Amino acid sequence: MGFLDNIFRSKEKKEIDNPVGKSIICEPKTIYSPLKGTVVPLSQVSDPVFAEEVMGPGVGIEPEEGKLYAPVDGEIISVFPTGHAIGMKTEDGMEVLLHIGIDTVQMEGDGFQAFVKQGDHVKAGELLVEFDCAKIIEKGYKTTTMVLVPNAAILGTMSQPHIGAVEVLDPLFKFQ
Repeated sequence: MGFLDNIFRSKEKKEIDNPVGKSIICEPKTIYSPLKGTVVPLSQVSDPVFAEEVMGPGVGIEPEEGKLYAPVDGEIISVFPTGHAIGMKTEDGMEVLLHIGIDTVQMEGDGFQAFVKQGDHVKAGELLVEFDCAKIIEKGYKTTTMVLVPNAAILGTMSQPHIGAVEVLDPLFKFQ
């Protein structure tokens, strides 16, 4: 399934109850934090592929714990076999790429457990992946997790992202 096929439009706000115990109103074209941690500008991420926005704009998050939650309501369009990255697509056509760590593909799935598969429909706040932060660091990799929007060019202007401390499902940025 390609990143740009079957774009749907939805302008409804939806109130969500989720496993992290927060109720939020999911607004269209808005990305919520998939992790508890500290948000850093993408330009400060140590991997140039992400820092130069080759995979799309977004943010990096230094996680405080090894749990990655859905940052939006949507369909899982890809789960990398190693469990370190997940692609999602919302009803309004926004694509979201979640990439746990830098160069963690080299770990070949060791320390990652995905709880979703391609084709699953999830709500914001549902657990997608558990990962072992200590193991990632022990193997010499960084845990910085990227939240990217590969098809941002068709979504409008991205707001200034939230930078600093963040809880799961706090708003990160949106498109207008």
